[in-house]
Amino acid sequence: MPKVDKYFTQQPIALVRQLIDYHTYYDRADLSIQKRIADIMFVTCMNPKAGSFYVDVRLTRHLTTVCLSVPEKEILSTIYSQILAGHFREFDENIQKMTPKIIAATQKTFVDMSKNPKFAPTALKFHYQFNMRDFGKIIQNICNTTPKEFKGKPMEIVRLWAHECHRVW
Repeated sequence: MPKVDKYFTQQPIALVRQLIDYHTYYDRADLSIQKRIADIMFVTCMNPKAGSFYVDVRLTRHLTTVCLSVPEKEILSTIYSQILAGHFREFDENIQKMTPKIIAATQKTFVDMSKNPKFAPTALKFHYQFNMRDFGKIIQNICNTTPKEFKGKPMEIVRLWAHECHRVW
């Protein structure tokens, strides 16, 4: 987020607020030309763990705030099992049967990494911030495989999973 100035505003955010409030802006080359804005939707998001947490209340009054936490274990299992099972549909039966085990192992690794004090973010290790994006990257990269590459090689899928966990976490 931009730095808050002495008037407690953030200039880019003030510009967005002005666009929302007045539905217009002026041409910088010729200030007598006024341009109207219609049918525009603004969507914003913030990282709850990093950056500035101050946003001008004159802007936030126009927005609906939605906060999402990490889904429960069963929900994650259902979502990612469906994705992985759909991808493994063309693979060997042995690989198809590995879907619940891969999801369970990924969940356990994710929880262990998130709760382990050795992997807590510090000033030197600020990148130790694990979230659902990391979980999704592992499954996404496993979904980049093709049945031809892994035909009759279920252990190669396990090695790929281990490699992806190591790479992401």
